[in-house]
Amino acid sequence: MFSVRLYLHILLYVWLIVLVLGLGLAGIVSGRAFIWGAVAVLVSLGLVGRLVCYLNAYNRRIKLFFDSIADHESMLYFPENTGTREQRCLHATFNRIYALMTEHKQHEFERELHQKEYESWEKLMRVLTHEIMNSVTPVVSLSETLLSYFQTKGGMARDVREMTGLTMGKTIRGLETIRNQGRSLLCFTDSYRQFSRLKPPERSSFSLTDLLQDIQMLYQEELSRQHIGFSMACFQSGIQVYADEGMLSQVLINLLKNAMQALAGQPDKKIRMEVHDGERMLFISVADNGPGIPSDLMEDIFIPFFTTKPDGTGIGLSLSRQIVRMHGGELSVRSQPYHETVFTISLPKNSNRDAFHD
Repeated sequence: MFSVRLYLHILLYVWLIVLVLGLGLAGIVSGRAFIWGAVAVLVSLGLVGRLVCYLNAYNRRIKLFFDSIADHESMLYFPENTGTREQRCLHATFNRIYALMTEHKQHEFERELHQKEYESWEKLMRVLTHEIMNSVTPVVSLSETLLSYFQTKGGMARDVREMTGLTMGKTIRGLETIRNQGRSLLCFTDSYRQFSRLKPPERSSFSLTDLLQDIQMLYQEELSRQHIGFSMACFQSGIQVYADEGMLSQVLINLLKNAMQALAGQPDKKIRMEVHDGERMLFISVADNGPGIPSDLMEDIFIPFFTTKPDGTGIGLSLSRQIVRMHGGELSVRSQPYHETVFTISLPKNSNRDAFHD
């Protein structure tokens, strides 16, 4: 209905322009009404200008509408109570299209969210099943083997005199293997428990400089043994922060260990820890010159249970990012293979009680 009225409006303008222009030209050509003909021509030109302005007004609104769609603007609203009747109808049409698009985007977002949630649960169950089966299956098999040393085929206990030193040695080694597998499974379960039941930070003011130096001292021997060059730089001698010291230490240690593992087998090994003072944020970075992270895995490495390590659980980085976010900050990464891979912790200063001083 809106388009019909618009077309009629335009046709009326065109018909009026043609009529006035025709009469004006007829008067000029005939010479009977030269002045009135000239006035009619000028009036027709004015009508043409008015028609152009009329159409431009709609063009601007249509352009604004499509630009807002291209820019994913969702807050634009066209007033339906002002302007001509045609303009009000056009605005109402735009608003209805916007409402339908917003509703469609919402449904699409919810569908993607549910799909990602399903995929996360599916991956979680796959990882848990894989880890549990890998730990339990050899334990069951080894237990049956050890049991056969002490039972006959009929299930009766063997005579103790049949036990030899070799049997006892195999039994001891088997029990040690079962113990190690059990500890490994307990470690994995505990790491999952830590991730799923992470406690809120218990903040206190402490020296970040001392914490970094303690971590350096803790791993100095291991760094030397692996021939890794380690350096540390801070923007000032004493940096006080207000955070959970244990949690932040856990994140820094995890990043340092990851950097050390990334440098395995590389001739020139370097790790650098730095603290930078931003306007509103405090930045702590751990950099290495290892093989780096492929661009398509930049965000995947923070997904729970995602890992590229044969013996990894995929908990460390996801747990570290969660800890940093609980402090109001962010954990990010950038990587240039064999040049520099940098994990950066950013902490807001306003959460530190303005406790940055020498």
